[in-house]
Amino acid sequence: MTASHPVPSPTPAGSVLDGDPRILIPLPEVAERLGISRWQAYKLARSGRLPTTRLGARDLHVPAAVLRRIEQEGLPPAPDGGRSA
Repeated sequence: MTASHPVPSPTPAGSVLDGDPRILIPLPEVAERLGISRWQAYKLARSGRLPTTRLGARDLHVPAAVLRRIEQEGLPPAPDGGRSA
């Protein structure tokens, strides 16, 4: 008698947050997960392209739902169309 083994199905591309129960992710960790520098993450937060929430006096965090959306759709365009003053 031979045992039948189920054929593994392809695993869909997972989120960078799979298994992470947190609702807010610290901005430096978001930068690392997105593969950008901390400086770039803070610049995006200041411009409003990366929504953040301030916890305490200084710590910026990104909602996990926003990070998942960015992962799927990319960052929203710059308000000035990418032009800088």
